[in-house]
Amino acid sequence: MYPNLLKINKRQITLQLLTNSIVIGLLATLNTTVLAQDQITPLPPESEKANGTNVNQKLLGQWKAKDPSSSETLIFIFTPQGKLFSLPSNSNTPVALEFQYRINPTFNPMQLDVTIPNSAEPVLTIFEFLADGKMRLQLHGTNPGNTRPKAFSANAMIFEKVSDATTLPEKIQVFNGEPERQGSTQPAMEGKQILNAMNQVQQAYYLENNKFATTIEQLAVDIKPETENYQYRILPQDKLTSSVMMTAIAKSPESKSYTSAVFVTKVNKENLTIAGICETNNPSKIPPLMLKFIPSKEGGQIECPAGSSLLR
Repeated sequence: MYPNLLKINKRQITLQLLTNSIVIGLLATLNTTVLAQDQITPLPPESEKANGTNVNQKLLGQWKAKDPSSSETLIFIFTPQGKLFSLPSNSNTPVALEFQYRINPTFNPMQLDVTIPNSAEPVLTIFEFLADGKMRLQLHGTNPGNTRPKAFSANAMIFEKVSDATTLPEKIQVFNGEPERQGSTQPAMEGKQILNAMNQVQQAYYLENNKFATTIEQLAVDIKPETENYQYRILPQDKLTSSVMMTAIAKSPESKSYTSAVFVTKVNKENLTIAGICETNNPSKIPPLMLKFIPSKEGGQIECPAGSSLLR
């Protein structure tokens, strides 16, 4: 939810950071055309081992993982049509991100390919079913074009199957990169989701570097500075170690603009990062200016300037 608070501890990497490599790729390409459907198939061919069908049946359904160091959870839904839906819990916006997937159960560990719209290369990773029915999935360190990991790292996520249902919950909006299916709410949703993703990556960047990134290129994710709907900017503050602001500037006079910020504060002698997004109350090409941070014993809160409101 907004605002997002994260402990700065190099031994604890939150779930959002582990999944950015897959999720951000789609967030950054909401206005692009999805890759041709024939580039990936949902099920292995009949020539593969007989247990391939059993693996597919076991994979289908809803899986959930929880980061032990936070309350964040991630839900994956694998469907028989070869679609993979991701429902991150770090936003109260009812949005499911749609990918395509393909598995190869003949290897050990088994192979999983995830296709992201507008990416020429899929995300190549590995998974396995554990004795207790759970699933180990390697997300950390995977990006489009990277080689497939050969073994699971200590950061591999453990998913628990919570349902055999392969359909999305009601009132969930789907983003899959196809403009004609996004509807009139697409521009605003894009601005919110891209800034939310940038907030999370800035928190990860600070965790590793003790300072914030000053350019989108430094974030090392596939976020384009300009799309059909918005221009995205990073606004470095005087002290790169204490805060950073980012803007989504609407290109249409009918859309709202957004400013996000990540602040560093100290609670119980521990450094925390707190992130939030301010939205203009009315359509505007001018994003909110000068977000303020009000510290407190619990961490603090972000205060939006007049004419804007904090997304929650």
